[in-house]
Amino acid sequence: MPRRPSSSRPSVCVDVPDGHGVIEVVGDEGGSLLLLAGDPAVLEANDGCGSLGWLAARAGTGGPGISEVKYLTEWLGAPGLVPDPRTGRAEPPDPECLRPLLSLLVPGRYVVSAGLAPHDLRVVHPRARRVETWYAEEDLALVTTDAWPPRDHRAVRAYGDRIRAGEAAGGATAGGLPALVALFPTAGSTVGYLLDGHHKLAAYERAGTPALVIRLTPQQPRPVRQDDLDRVRAAFTDGMPRAGGDALGAVLSALWAGAA
Repeated sequence: MPRRPSSSRPSVCVDVPDGHGVIEVVGDEGGSLLLLAGDPAVLEANDGCGSLGWLAARAGTGGPGISEVKYLTEWLGAPGLVPDPRTGRAEPPDPECLRPLLSLLVPGRYVVSAGLAPHDLRVVHPRARRVETWYAEEDLALVTTDAWPPRDHRAVRAYGDRIRAGEAAGGATAGGLPALVALFPTAGSTVGYLLDGHHKLAAYERAGTPALVIRLTPQQPRPVRQDDLDRVRAAFTDGMPRAGGDALGAVLSALWAGAA
């Protein structure tokens, strides 16, 4: 069984009363959906069958991109967060530093926390109408929302240099470690959507060190809705009949049964 993220991690709540609604996550630990501008972008769910079947599929071409949320690159390159050497947790950042990104979320209250990812972090890169499968043995899985692996190798090398410098100096420059930002459907979810930090994540992987992750979570999880699933069916399927053992169909059926 995967170990759930500790509920005692330091966190701060932030209200987003006037969000533009570009980014929304609905669902829970059993399955969730990332919507961009109201359209299904990434679906992650469990088909409930023995060897867990997890779906992480990007909507077809022409869907909304994620580039518009990357206004915080410079600050996230060195946000000044210092993980505790024993627990890996860090004090959460000032939400105002994240305001450009928060303004793209659906209005509501969000919990912000930060800390090092576990060593056995799983990176899942969605491919159009493909079902990605893995065993739920990892402590954390991040679903990419941009090109993977990143194309800008120079940026990856630069982040790698910063990571190594921070580790070599110990606590003296630990606050210079770059941070990723991921959106989770619930506090207990072990799967999150990587909104920013693909180059940083690649650098952490090359360095063989746990990534520093800022977690965003709706304080009140939003259930998957029937109209969400209608849009999912249109975006993730081609309308053709599917065999009874089809993994995508099984996931959609399971989500449909539990939808609000």
